Amino acid sequence: MQNIEHGYLCYLENTTIIINSRGVILLKAVVKGSIRAGVIFLLLNILWPYLAYGLEDRYRVAGDSQFPPYEFVDDDGVYKGFNVDMLKAISLVTGLEFEFFPMKWEDAYYSIERGQADIIQGMKESEERKGKFLFSDSLLLNSQSIFVLDNNSDINNERDLTGKTISLLKEDISYNEIKRKYNVEIIEYESLDGALEALLKGEVDALIGNTLTVNYLCKERNSIDLIKIIGDTINEQRYCIAVDKNNELLIEKLNAGIAEIQKSGMYDSLYRKWFGAPIKNARTRYETLWKVTIVIAFGLLTLVLVVQSFNRKLKRMVDIKTEEQRVLINELRRFDKLQFMDKIISSIAHEIRNPLTSIKLYTTQMKDKLKDEEFILAAAEDIPEEIDRIDGLIKEFMEYTSPRKAIIESFNLYEELMKTIKLVKFHLGNIDLLIDVDKSYYIKFDTGHFKQIVLNILLNSIDAVKEANHPTIRIRAATKNDIISISFNDNGHGMNEDDIQYIFEPFYTTKEYGNGLGMFVVKQLVDENEGMISASSHGKGTGMSIILEVKRGEPNEE
Repeated sequence: MQNIEHGYLCYLENTTIIINSRGVILLKAVVKGSIRAGVIFLLLNILWPYLAYGLEDRYRVAGDSQFPPYEFVDDDGVYKGFNVDMLKAISLVTGLEFEFFPMKWEDAYYSIERGQADIIQGMKESEERKGKFLFSDSLLLNSQSIFVLDNNSDINNERDLTGKTISLLKEDISYNEIKRKYNVEIIEYESLDGALEALLKGEVDALIGNTLTVNYLCKERNSIDLIKIIGDTINEQRYCIAVDKNNELLIEKLNAGIAEIQKSGMYDSLYRKWFGAPIKNARTRYETLWKVTIVIAFGLLTLVLVVQSFNRKLKRMVDIKTEEQRVLINELRRFDKLQFMDKIISSIAHEIRNPLTSIKLYTTQMKDKLKDEEFILAAAEDIPEEIDRIDGLIKEFMEYTSPRKAIIESFNLYEELMKTIKLVKFHLGNIDLLIDVDKSYYIKFDTGHFKQIVLNILLNSIDAVKEANHPTIRIRAATKNDIISISFNDNGHGMNEDDIQYIFEPFYTTKEYGNGLGMFVVKQLVDENEGMISASSHGKGTGMSIILEVKRGEPNEE
């Protein structure tokens, strides 16, 4: 131990520890394994590099608060939709950060001009608007369609609309054109959902509205088979992201993100998630048979000539897609880890504080007690033990953060659960965590993946039970044949039955500031380890139940 100008300098094994006058601990490793020493340095100084990631590229995003399924605030106050998920996906692949501001459409339209936003996340492109905005590459083609009841045989084309009653969204941009073109009586409604309800009740003869929005509303009402589309789509326009006309750099970044999402296959997944199967088109239904006959005949003839070449191309395509999906999933996992890192580091920092306090007490007194043999012997015994405690915590941290393929092995379930719980112990607070797991149970799984799964589930449960009267999380385990079922139950806010089906989908979240990746990553890890996972809730306010099923292991397989 040396007394230096601004503190104390001591040598422990092969590591130099400097404790300055303010109690800040500095480390200098002089041994092999500098990676671990570096991690110790990072943790002991409570550094937070991930939290500063991308702050210089944070943008305000304006959008419509009621335009499902593009963008809308649901009954729980969560802002969601196709446009919202697209921006989250762009954030993932580009590093851009977005803050969402839902509002009335007329306010969103003028938000950039008023300095309230940098981006409008969904807008139809037009020549008039090009003078005011720069538009991204197209997200999709936006159009309107004519909808009638499926059992309506009087309206089969646009000409049959003459003299009929039409429901239309109030202040629809196409009002005058529809009135002129079709010579119809128009009844305006405050919402497209109200216009659809009027059609389903038979109060109007037809509905003209946004094709994809009506499709979504019908799916939500379980009435997609009750209506049909007649004629061609109308008012078809490119639907894009809009920014200020002078912000060319931002448009380039957004276009790069859109291209990457489309290439990876994520775009197709998000499209299916929000728009689903289309409503049937009456004209297409009558024309399909003869078209299919021709296509099949030609296809069969061509197939004989190209089957071998096709198989080779298909294999290459499958290989490419498989690799793209692997890279994408790894990126999703990395992004999820970054989002949770602050909570994990804070817990580890809290656990490290106790051994550090002990080390500090010894080192601050050491200069005055160099001749006290009893003190020196106690320090010699206690300090290495405390360092081992720190080292053990760091090993757990590094195992969690190390990306790799699954290495399935047999390990004790109870022991690994307790090690993992230690990483979030600081966040439990007054929450009762009840463990009902037989200490003799062994499971076959990747230990690092198991920790990540449990961490994600526990952190979600901790957030969910914060407002419960007696916040409780219970972990149970039961065995049947060669399967061990691990259940995670809480008494938090729970979920609606309509929402829970999407819990393992990317970007799905009920949290105001959640990224919607945690449970998606959990599902990927479970599948990789040949396990099964499911979620259930009896409704809002009833808590959640997550069931993880894994293969049983044996002690001699460790």
